[in-house]
Amino acid sequence: MEDLLKVLKEFSKEDIERLESFDRQYRALEKLHKEIKNPPDFLKLVVINALMSYQLQMKGEKYWETFSEFFSEKPEIERFEEFIKTYNKRFLNAKLKRLDKVIKCVEKLFLNHPLIDLGKDLTILVKELSECLNQKTDSKTVVFAAKMFMYGYRIAFGENPKKLEEIAIPIDSRLSKISSDKNFWKELSEKSGIPQIRLDAVLWIPMGLEESFLKELPEELKLKVGRIIELVREKNSSRNSLRK
Repeated sequence: MEDLLKVLKEFSKEDIERLESFDRQYRALEKLHKEIKNPPDFLKLVVINALMSYQLQMKGEKYWETFSEFFSEKPEIERFEEFIKTYNKRFLNAKLKRLDKVIKCVEKLFLNHPLIDLGKDLTILVKELSECLNQKTDSKTVVFAAKMFMYGYRIAFGENPKKLEEIAIPIDSRLSKISSDKNFWKELSEKSGIPQIRLDAVLWIPMGLEESFLKELPEELKLKVGRIIELVREKNSSRNSLRK
């Protein structure tokens, strides 16, 4: 952890925000937002899709780009069943059943809480969705929905929601290569001073960055990201050697 912590402390808030803007998922939302001028409609679609983003049949970045293209044509919640059947059909029957519940929960959230309230306290979104969906507040899909709402909110309003530091990290297969221990991430966040929901981007994005995207980064940030990639590779290499 110490080597990773040392590099993380070099990242400023501006570095993190800039890196997030290079996330292909963030860019997919930017494109969608250009077609949907109404923030509640835009953010409802984002949160619903985040809550359905599991057991995907393609990389997460590609899935969100596909989502953006699909709903840019006609941004209607009623089209989600068609989207899931076409692009997210692993365990399809279970997902369609969940989709009905997710849509009701998201509609209820936005009905009961204006965007200004969610912007002042993002934990409201986490608590409300976890209760409605009967999931833990640190469950992967719920906190991932908070992360994507954060992206969407910043795109729509030019600023981040508040109380990010109280939200857990969405541990997926990519991040679990570093650690699947939630306490590890909590401790790393506390020591680095980076909220878990944003720590996710600092590590998740570099692990999936394509060479073309890496070249677009400012030189200083590119060096920091390069160190992150190197550390993760070393960690994975040592873990694989132990398994042999």
